[in-house]
Amino acid sequence: MTGASVFAVILAGGSGQRFWPLSRELSPKQMLSVFGQESLIAQAVHRVDGVVDCESVYIVTGERLFDEMRNHLRAQPDPCLHQVRFLQEPMPKNTAPAIAFAAATLELRDPEAVMIVLPSDHLLQCGQMWSDALSSGVKLAESGYLVTIGIKPTRPETGYGYIQGGEELSEFAVGDAEPLRAARFVEKPDAETAARFIESGEYSWNAGVFVMGARRVLEELQSHEDTAEIARTSRWLAASLEEGTHDADEARRRFGNLPSISIDYAVMERSERVATIPASLQWSDVGSLLALADVAQPDEAGNIRVGRGVDVDTRDSIVFSTDRLVATLGIENLLVIDTADATLVVPKDRAQDVRQVVELLKAQDAEEVVNPKVSLRPWGSWTSLLKGPGFQIKLLEIKPGTRPSTQRHRHRSEHWIVVAGTALVTRDDEILEVHVNESAYIPVGSVHRIENQGKVPLKVIEVQVGEYLGEDDIVRIEDDWERKS
Repeated sequence: MTGASVFAVILAGGSGQRFWPLSRELSPKQMLSVFGQESLIAQAVHRVDGVVDCESVYIVTGERLFDEMRNHLRAQPDPCLHQVRFLQEPMPKNTAPAIAFAAATLELRDPEAVMIVLPSDHLLQCGQMWSDALSSGVKLAESGYLVTIGIKPTRPETGYGYIQGGEELSEFAVGDAEPLRAARFVEKPDAETAARFIESGEYSWNAGVFVMGARRVLEELQSHEDTAEIARTSRWLAASLEEGTHDADEARRRFGNLPSISIDYAVMERSERVATIPASLQWSDVGSLLALADVAQPDEAGNIRVGRGVDVDTRDSIVFSTDRLVATLGIENLLVIDTADATLVVPKDRAQDVRQVVELLKAQDAEEVVNPKVSLRPWGSWTSLLKGPGFQIKLLEIKPGTRPSTQRHRHRSEHWIVVAGTALVTRDDEILEVHVNESAYIPVGSVHRIENQGKVPLKVIEVQVGEYLGEDDIVRIEDDWERKS
């Protein structure tokens, strides 16, 4: 790398509707650990290891998802994931406003800042080619180029955008990374055109990975009448947060008036100074449930199976179960996705249409669209076991030496029953030691905390009773992870 001040910006505002029921609004695709030991967003952070330090990684997400995203990363064992910074968009407005907000924030830190922008929910092979591409991209960005790292295509894919390379920019080459001027952007061509692109050897897939100067991208936005307000609003928002004058309602109003536009349309396809770096990397945008075909080897009948069960006279299907036993009989070319609280069965050729199911469920206010059954926390996790009108039962698992925040609730009481370990419970002015098969009652409004001072995991059945049981009914008074209500 060069001596540039380099940051990473990870875009993590998506809801992952096409990955339902594995993904939920409060636990979207980027937080799933389906494709390896780590979640997709943890993989994205580690993708820039050695390029930027942990505190120079910024995750751009929405206000609603911020707390869950931070909890998720702080629950991971790698301390680097605990040090990343967050930028909360007032509302989602596609990638151009999100990147502009990050650029304005980094411009305040360093007017010459270079940022590597990447998605939070893709799979991407790292290695020397990736490192060379980033090094080349930073050199280009320091010289005023807007850079997109493309993927050399392996098939005529109609679901991706393409970038045509032009003249060589050999003075910016690093190792096997050989940048070109970007001559043309094409969005999702038909099959015949895609095949022609592959045959020409001039095109790369657009993977949504960019390297650009923070000030440079804001200048490009400012130079066009229909995007200038994106730059102005982003700079205002970044400055108000830096100066401590932030007005959340005004931020939502101003962001709400911005156009919803991608960075490709707003900047990359308009600028006369765009470079592309074609890279031979294994890559997937994990765009639908069909990506689950990569998590296991097919059997003799072409089936991919994850989880308990049997398949009889079943062919070319993907069967994924997180918990329950799932049996199939006489099916073909289907996706069967089973979770603790929802099951989806869909033909493989309709995988892109899963969002239609999600939209219908949202119209019915189905909780299964929003909330996961299991949620990670820095101190452990909770699992929803049963929920009905006015009550909910959870299993809390608290890691040794940790504790949730000191808090109170406006709308619910809680009853804690210890089933493993020993709990130290603070309830207003009382301190109680609660052992296995003992319990503690927490009235509505009581200031309370539960703590695991032991050396084994603490497991507690929590019974909530009240008129409102949402996770946002938490008033945090003290917290070891500096979370706010």
